[in-house]
Amino acid sequence: MTAPAPPERLDPRCRLFLAGLAASGWPAMHQRTPRQARADLRILAAAANSAPWVAHVADTLIDTAGARIPVRIYRHGTGAGRRPLVVWLHGGGFVVGDLFTADGTCRQLARSAGATVVSVHYRRAPEHPLPAAQTDAVAAARWAVRHAPELGADPARLVVAGDSAGGALAAHVAQRLRDAGPRPAALQVLVYPATDFSLSRADRDPRLAKLLDWDTIDWFAQHALPPGVNRQDPDISPSFAADLSGLPPAVIVTAGVDPFTADAIGYGTALSSAGVPVTHLPYPGQIHGFVGMDRFFPAARDAIRRIAALIRAAEPAASPDAPGTGPAPQAAEPVTWTGSTAARCRRLDEQIRRLPHVNGTYALITLLDHRVRSAASLAADRALSLSSALSTPMGSRHERPR
Repeated sequence: MTAPAPPERLDPRCRLFLAGLAASGWPAMHQRTPRQARADLRILAAAANSAPWVAHVADTLIDTAGARIPVRIYRHGTGAGRRPLVVWLHGGGFVVGDLFTADGTCRQLARSAGATVVSVHYRRAPEHPLPAAQTDAVAAARWAVRHAPELGADPARLVVAGDSAGGALAAHVAQRLRDAGPRPAALQVLVYPATDFSLSRADRDPRLAKLLDWDTIDWFAQHALPPGVNRQDPDISPSFAADLSGLPPAVIVTAGVDPFTADAIGYGTALSSAGVPVTHLPYPGQIHGFVGMDRFFPAARDAIRRIAALIRAAEPAASPDAPGTGPAPQAAEPVTWTGSTAARCRRLDEQIRRLPHVNGTYALITLLDHRVRSAASLAADRALSLSSALSTPMGSRHERPR
């Protein structure tokens, strides 16, 4: 893999999208609280990502020693027992993103790849700093392997995949499955991944920081990586793993205008040097996050189509040789699905949120609230400055020379 000569010119559609956000006064993520930022991303996802019909969608919870992990399962078409098993880990800087923001992408993959897709809502920061997300991602992948027959999928065709922070999680899961089983993945799909959270391999050129700017990157890091966390720990930054050999073939998708393209390309180069087959899918002119915006960007539809084709063509993983691993064990307990009424109500609410007039109302409320808060903050700052000026003793003020 070789890096393009930055900076690339923005795709005209990306330029129009960014101009629209700026003209509307849409708040930057770093200006928001985590709760506000999560709601903002849901609004953007509902507007930008299509959600095609899938024959079977169901929710469940994975019980682990440390957490209950919500997951959503997607299946479409025939091929029970032979489908690829895709574990999808959403992006969002480990702070934002959820099952709803990943829903459209997972639906598209279930249809295009003919796969069972397991979407994982791992624990997020700041409530749960890293490596909570990594722990949940590994637990969810192992759960999916154990329950593959019940999910209508082939555990030997396991694909670990994700975008942005989720791409880092997918890379970490691929390493952990290689080292400790229960069986290795057949493929890893890393969509504009960040693999080095010391951020030393990211590109600081401000012309590449569109939508995902450096204020937002630092905001993510402040929430997810509190002081004392070793950012070069391989369990957090997969690019620092001592050994990359023996990992599954990798598909790496990059955007041309993205601070993390250099990081992703560097990780792909390291994988290739370790003997791992790497397929690089570069998208010149696109911005970080474009794959989840297929309503706006044709490149997103092309990326999903190409990723799905590579998932369908992936060879089943060979029987693992790592100590303590063997054929994928089948779970003793069946999956306990979330109550049908509750699940139907939740997805009905999500469908309603996607209606343009409903989502537009949420967007308008967000813009008005942000403007009111910004005006109030500005007024408070001015009042504080005036109060400080009035409280300054007369003798300490500079007098106009006579």
